[in-house]
Amino acid sequence: MKFTAALLLAGLAAGAAHAQTMKPGLWEFKQTPQLDPARQAQMAQAQKAMESMPPERRAMIEQMMAQKGVNVNMAGGSITIKACITKEQAERNMAPVAQHGNCTQDVKRSGSVIQTHFVCTDPASEGDATVTLRGNDAFSNDVTIRHQRQGKTETTKVSGEGRWLGADCGDIQPMKSLAK
Repeated sequence: MKFTAALLLAGLAAGAAHAQTMKPGLWEFKQTPQLDPARQAQMAQAQKAMESMPPERRAMIEQMMAQKGVNVNMAGGSITIKACITKEQAERNMAPVAQHGNCTQDVKRSGSVIQTHFVCTDPASEGDATVTLRGNDAFSNDVTIRHQRQGKTETTKVSGEGRWLGADCGDIQPMKSLAK
């Protein structure tokens, strides 16, 4: 799960980093990875483990994740991330993602569609993202990520959307942006 989430953020960052009209404030990214049967089984096991935890422990884990703006709904297979984009990040078109992945990207924009090819070294992966902007407060995206696992190339596809929730980020702290 952690690896998939890291790859997802790298792919999302690749597209969202150049969304020139993003508003500063609180954003919600809802992403749904299309997983192979083995990964889907891992997600189901993780969901069962969460469900069988004592309520106090589960609440503690969910609260820790919520403080970081993350809500993972493993039963539905979606990952919802809330992130705070500062005014400076919005002005510089910087995506709200921690500096993981050591990625480079080639971005092309045509109107409201942004296409990105990215290559990351930590973890090693590459992929393509298409982000379609819907004004300055929403977008949809499709991401394809390829990486090596046990000598085989695995492909993960992710579709999703992002929407601006408001100018006030509340308790969610801004994350460090990817370096340009």
